[in-house]
Amino acid sequence: MIKLRILFILIGIHIFTYHVQGLPVQDSNVKIKPEIRLGEEEENAQLQEAGGFAAYDLIYQRMEWQLDPGIRYIKGKITSYVKSLVLDLEYVEFDLDSTMTIDSIKHQENYLTFVREGDKFFIQLPGRLAVGEIDSVVVYYQGEPASTGFGSFTQSWHGEERTPVMWTLSEPYGAMEWWPCKQSLTDKIDSIDVIVTTPELYRTAGNGVLVSETVSDSLRTMHWKHRHPIATYLVAIASTNYVDYSEYVELDDGRQIEILNFVYPESLEEVKEQTPVTVDLIKFFNEKFGEYPFSDEKYGHAQFGWGGGMEHQTMSFMGSFDFELIAHELAHQWFGDYITLASWKDIWLNEGFATYLTGLAVEELKGEEEFSRWKRRNLNIIKQQPDGSVFVKDTMHIPTLFSSRLSYSKGAYLLHMLRWVIGDDAFFKAVRNYFEDPEIANGFARHDQLVTHFEAAGDTSLGEFFNDWYYGEGYPIYSIGFISEGTEVEIQLTQRSTHTGVNFYEMPVPVRLYAPQRSDSADIRLYHMQNNQSFIIDPGFYVAEIVFDPENRLVASVDEVVHTPVIEDENEVKVYPNPFRNYITVAVSGGRTVDEMMLYDASGNKLEWFNGSRLDFNWSHLPRGMYFLRVHLSNIIYEKKVMKH
Repeated sequence: MIKLRILFILIGIHIFTYHVQGLPVQDSNVKIKPEIRLGEEEENAQLQEAGGFAAYDLIYQRMEWQLDPGIRYIKGKITSYVKSLVLDLEYVEFDLDSTMTIDSIKHQENYLTFVREGDKFFIQLPGRLAVGEIDSVVVYYQGEPASTGFGSFTQSWHGEERTPVMWTLSEPYGAMEWWPCKQSLTDKIDSIDVIVTTPELYRTAGNGVLVSETVSDSLRTMHWKHRHPIATYLVAIASTNYVDYSEYVELDDGRQIEILNFVYPESLEEVKEQTPVTVDLIKFFNEKFGEYPFSDEKYGHAQFGWGGGMEHQTMSFMGSFDFELIAHELAHQWFGDYITLASWKDIWLNEGFATYLTGLAVEELKGEEEFSRWKRRNLNIIKQQPDGSVFVKDTMHIPTLFSSRLSYSKGAYLLHMLRWVIGDDAFFKAVRNYFEDPEIANGFARHDQLVTHFEAAGDTSLGEFFNDWYYGEGYPIYSIGFISEGTEVEIQLTQRSTHTGVNFYEMPVPVRLYAPQRSDSADIRLYHMQNNQSFIIDPGFYVAEIVFDPENRLVASVDEVVHTPVIEDENEVKVYPNPFRNYITVAVSGGRTVDEMMLYDASGNKLEWFNGSRLDFNWSHLPRGMYFLRVHLSNIIYEKKVMKH
């Protein structure tokens, strides 16, 4: 930051008497994150040199905005309280799009010097802050925000009268386009107040609890208070001629969770029929994962002019109100809002979780048949293309970051496969422990922190699993061959990958064995650890049919399932015993001579050549697995699959 410091000297620095402002009296219940344990002076110096973001903790912001939904423009006053994390904090850094105008910056009643560099600005503090000291700055700004990504600051219209609605959606990088902020995945704002003034016709939805709603001189001011840490991209407002209604979740101890719905007047009756399921969803998620993390404030929906939804903390913005969208955005309050991804590379920690919790809600509230449809639909999405990883390599490419195929569907199925691999009890224990982990509570989580919980709950190592399914690309395509004799069946399992990046997926593979006419069945887990692997199973009945993955537990496909019965008809080639262990006999009826016979392995490689009328072989040297015999007899070629134990 040498260049920056020189610039401050050149333009002159106004020196003010240093005084640490306390938090406003009405904000005495602001929740501040625990003190961060600091290292030696060298580490503090590195933090200071790394820039303003690393050097301070943003503990409170008061956002005061003026806007008219009919005019795409915003004017604001943002008060920020910062706590120093270094020995001598000289300046603080914020993000704001370069197209927005900063009118002034104040400390108490005095103007502060600031420098703008692109989409950042740096505020010279009136005095140096020691470690743990708190001070505040006030930024006055205005402008017509840019609108990139999903529509950071957007104006649209609704209803027959074309009433304007103004709404924000800052994920992933859009907050800086409409307000001065610390756009970061390392520091949540511990607490916020949002105060929005609009023409009287309009009402504004926001995070937290509605403290007041007043009308004066044809202007309406709404004040929202949120006393939980919040990631910058989850701060949001939406303004139009909203009407509202509430529903309530009754908790066992007598408390209630309010579900506050802000909707368009013309949609009120229709939406009222759709949102009551939110009560059942909150109860289900509470039971499965832990109590709704913002139960002391509210949950809510605000209708807005976008095709999907956005999980703004305590008030999701909704383009529609179907079951799965309600469940998805609600699930984010646990996984995405309360626990937020620490890097956009790990977006599956947000979207994979919300998508899978939606599937769990379908399973719980709509039943197995609907859950089966949910699984098939997501598998079809995943397998539209053969490549792509859940881990995001290029976080600046928004379509990849928010890939419905990878971040959402395959991320969800990664969790569904983990549930299969480690079992239901361990899976749900791991997710609950992850949610209750004090190291990430109200904060940010890394991929490896989640993996640690799954490995601990499952008492296993999952490195290979995540290498294949999280970092790796593609999915396996299986082939199954089986030979039945009595109640014993030998199954050979092979796989090929749709992507060269993963040679082999080590997975427990589910198959269902059926007796003739499906008079009996057995579900079997085949631990597939190498290709062309054979398994000998005795289910207690003759196996006439095998179905691969009947409940869609895996991201996988099957090429073929081939049943090779033991030959009983003396009018053709007979191979016995089949399956065999060491010795096998090949014979034909009437003592006819075999013109030629070749043995191939499962990959099609020719191993041996023979001829004769009766052939007995010692194949003890061959590894276990599936083989193919091609027998030339007169003008007929017989091809038989044989299995070695």
